[in-house]
Amino acid sequence: MSDEFEVVPESGEPWWAMVKTDNGPVPVRVPSWTVTAGGVAAELTELRGVDTSPENVTTLCQMSRDEAWAQVAEWSKAGGAA
Repeated sequence: MSDEFEVVPESGEPWWAMVKTDNGPVPVRVPSWTVTAGGVAAELTELRGVDTSPENVTTLCQMSRDEAWAQVAEWSKAGGAA
């Protein structure tokens, strides 16, 4: 049996990881979490032009999809999406 499993939160606002980029921070969706004997890790969706390596994640937070996508749009206008 594996010592790893995935948890998908279902209540409240969605979770987002704020990821640092050359054009400022951008929210990246956290659709699920992987829980292992060593701890919990956020599993991030892909966003073009964003390196979602753990060292680039500055914070985790909950916010509405509308708020997050407004931030993504501003980031993209600033030259974020290559």
